[in-house]
Amino acid sequence: MDKVLFLKSFLRSPLQVASIIPSSPFLVKHITSYINERKPRIVAELGAGTGVLTKALDGKCPSIESLLVFENEENLNRHLQEQFPHLRIYTDAFNLPEVMQERNIEHLDCIVSALPVSWFSAQQIEQLLDMVHSHLKPGGDFIMFQFSLQMRKHLKRKFNHISIQYVPLNFLPAFVYFCRKQ
Repeated sequence: MDKVLFLKSFLRSPLQVASIIPSSPFLVKHITSYINERKPRIVAELGAGTGVLTKALDGKCPSIESLLVFENEENLNRHLQEQFPHLRIYTDAFNLPEVMQERNIEHLDCIVSALPVSWFSAQQIEQLLDMVHSHLKPGGDFIMFQFSLQMRKHLKRKFNHISIQYVPLNFLPAFVYFCRKQ
């Protein structure tokens, strides 16, 4: 069901949905293993899709006390609201600062992004990274997965510590950027 919804959403809004199917269990496990090592308390997920990663963050990462979930595509957002009635699902990831202010959150421990930045302008990418960097606590983590290495140069301008790991068992194979704010 998630795969069908994801494909329909992609066909309806290809610039808002990064792939034709949800993230694989291998990619989700790769990300949640890292998160469980780092033990963040307050986490934001940007571009939640059908909620495959959201489900793991919500159920398999016991350190997370507060999870802010963003999904802009209307049908996926509605699906997430049905799947996670105990979480508030927000729309535009660029509204993260307002949501944090509304929720009295000063800084985030971790931000995970699956936003389709390959469709973003250079200005939007810089805006996103400025927002992410300024809202992470010192020592906080930014995790982004993409299907290319195009983000490496952008991330190096904001983060001193970057590790890139390749996850081939995903459609499409993914590059996971693990960045830490100094």
